[in-house]
Amino acid sequence: MFKKNSNDTKDFSYKVGDIDEVIDSRGNSVILLRSIAWGDHEEKLELRKWVIDINKEQALRGVSFLTDEGPHNLTNTLIKLGYGKTEEILKTLSERDDFKDAIKTYDKPQHLKKSGKYLDPKEILS
Repeated sequence: MFKKNSNDTKDFSYKVGDIDEVIDSRGNSVILLRSIAWGDHEEKLELRKWVIDINKEQALRGVSFLTDEGPHNLTNTLIKLGYGKTEEILKTLSERDDFKDAIKTYDKPQHLKKSGKYLDPKEILS
């Protein structure tokens, strides 16, 4: 329950969907990636800080993605900025159903084509 003001109280009910992943934690604070529906609203993917106690969890600041493309953009941006361990990213990607088809259509970057140095993803993953 969160207080809107001293005379009014609003119950923020929510239902957690099939995505409920811990991203970071320290003490009783945790950042969760969740598929969550607040009140009567539709389920959305969000990244939010929570305070977890024995009997309750309290939502703090967070963000819900506005579109289905948002999480994809975040993932690509984090990887471009050097976040994520390359070996773990490749292992996770190799377990996806669409991985083999994506490798078949993988286009070598232009600068590698010009230099004659080609990167074969199959060599990396074998």
